[in-house]
Amino acid sequence: MKKNYVSILITNYNKEKYIRNTINSCLNQDFKKKEILVFDDCSSDKSSKILEKYKTKIRLIKNEKKKFSSGPLNQINGIVRLFYKSQGEIIFLLDGDDTFKKHKLKFIFNLFSKNKK
Repeated sequence: MKKNYVSILITNYNKEKYIRNTINSCLNQDFKKKEILVFDDCSSDKSSKILEKYKTKIRLIKNEKKKFSSGPLNQINGIVRLFYKSQGEIIFLLDGDDTFKKHKLKFIFNLFSKNKK
């Protein structure tokens, strides 16, 4: 675990229409001590190719074979795999079709810093 560092864990399955905005909302945060980890769960659309273009800015974990027949269980599997690779003190979860507001990481990090309990 790295001190004063946060991890953003993103799960993706066929979110081609949204994944660019999702990744960019994380990259454009005003909090700089962060890592972005993305789990691609055997996407069959072009989202996997889009993620490859961000490979220098994110950690991409590609699942080669679905573990479960259930979508929600596969998503949980992705989150767990990302969690074990993450190094942040604070973990943020984000779906492949959602975005963060620009100051979210900084705001939440400051809340945790002021409230140690």
